[in-house]
Amino acid sequence: MDQFTLLSNYLNSYEGRDKFLRFFSYSTKFLSGITYGTTTKNFKTISSEMSNCRVVLRLMDDVPAWHDALSHEWIRKDTNWISYISDIQTIIDVIYSPIESICWAGGRRIISINTELWDTTTTCFWITSIFLSLIKSVYHIIKLNKYKQCLNDKSSNRIQRNKIVVQQRYELLTCIRLVLDFSYAVSYLPNGTLYGGKLKTWHVGALGTLSSLIGIYQALNKRSNSSKSD
Repeated sequence: MDQFTLLSNYLNSYEGRDKFLRFFSYSTKFLSGITYGTTTKNFKTISSEMSNCRVVLRLMDDVPAWHDALSHEWIRKDTNWISYISDIQTIIDVIYSPIESICWAGGRRIISINTELWDTTTTCFWITSIFLSLIKSVYHIIKLNKYKQCLNDKSSNRIQRNKIVVQQRYELLTCIRLVLDFSYAVSYLPNGTLYGGKLKTWHVGALGTLSSLIGIYQALNKRSNSSKSD
């Protein structure tokens, strides 16, 4: 599969469009923080519209979130602490979607609510989900490393070791992306909460842009490898 076809197929998916909208939203936010005058205003408008588009598309996330929750394996024989992390994250995802929808409706004055409170609640759920994802990625890296150490240098195991190294690199990139997400997500909290409101616009834009580029690279690379193996 050539690169143009790969990109086209990815953009035909909801995930692909969302990731690119995210990239354009944060990259224009970054540009709005380092430019002046009318240019700044234009970049702010583009960033805001891209972000609003993503929020509107996420209004449809309730059904997939509930489907994931119903499909989730809640009762296990070999339950460990990382399984509880997954359980908590699944619950958070189910709750987050309607809360964000209510917050969106309140921001458009469709319903009367304390928008600031609901916005802060949404941000808290978002940050918690990122943090739990980070814990899971770190756990997977450690687990893969232990498994790799158990393999000897036989030729049959060498291929398996190489596969594990690739998986570790993927998880490491995921950790970097999540750390970037966590870094700027906290800045959306109210002033006085951790470093809420301390980051400048271009800081948030730069962190979000880097995170988005990593996410796009991971997704396209995964699709490319999948097409090669078919």
